[in-house]
Amino acid sequence: MPNASCFLIAYLLVLLIEGLRLAVTRESWREWLTRLSLLLFVMAWMTHTLYLADVVIQGFSQQQGLRYLKTWADWSIVAAWMIALAYSMMLWRRSDKQIGIFLLPLILILVALAVIFPSEGPIGRANSTVSFWRMVHSLAMLLGTMLVTLGFAFGVMYFVHAWKLKQSLTRRWMFRLPSLEYLQSMGRSCILGSAAAIGFGVVSGAIMNFTRDGFVAWSDRGIVLTTALFIWLCIAAVAQKISSHRGKGEWIAALNILSFAIVVAALSAVVTAPHGDGKPLQDATVSWHRGGA
Repeated sequence: MPNASCFLIAYLLVLLIEGLRLAVTRESWREWLTRLSLLLFVMAWMTHTLYLADVVIQGFSQQQGLRYLKTWADWSIVAAWMIALAYSMMLWRRSDKQIGIFLLPLILILVALAVIFPSEGPIGRANSTVSFWRMVHSLAMLLGTMLVTLGFAFGVMYFVHAWKLKQSLTRRWMFRLPSLEYLQSMGRSCILGSAAAIGFGVVSGAIMNFTRDGFVAWSDRGIVLTTALFIWLCIAAVAQKISSHRGKGEWIAALNILSFAIVVAALSAVVTAPHGDGKPLQDATVSWHRGGA
């Protein structure tokens, strides 16, 4: 079966071809590069999917269940797959737009982190009931993080497209992006969806802790961070709703970018948290899941 390096290289080739499309002005060549990019992306995504399917099958064969959500490296691989899936759906409707310039780097970063910094040990062991809630919690947090990441990409695209229109580069620059209205709408949807997913992740994490320990440690760093993150996303969703009525599309895009920065900071705070046994990464991972993150 393929390893992560295979689709990492394939995604990198797709990004390089997308970059070539920026430099090509001849329409026939651009169409040829578009087809080649689509073909390579399908191959990369299928290889990515086969890799995850193999991991899941191995997990069930070893009676470990869906073990691919039990390490940070596995989380990165699955998050990259979900972003790639979203990208493929956008390509289905907008193959002439160069969305890949903004989404492919995010996919590459997630896969590269999993390849360069593999995590061998599971995040934690528990009985079947706790494992169920851990899986629900993990999926909710994964979905919320993925939506925030997509929102970041839409926010960056919005500012690039707005700058392009302001500079009157529509005809001279063969860099095609979705409309500002589409980017604004998708950015709002991402924030709203991520708030719902992370809110559900906080609740399921609290249930997981109560099922395992008989109580919920509300002062735990993981719970504090994820609850604060949920509150921020709710505030951002309300602010985006108000901004849309006032025609402030740039505010919506800025909130998407800021929300992504806050999520990255929250994850970094957990992963790099110092602990007494001198193993910050592994202990922080346990703390994140024990804390309902």
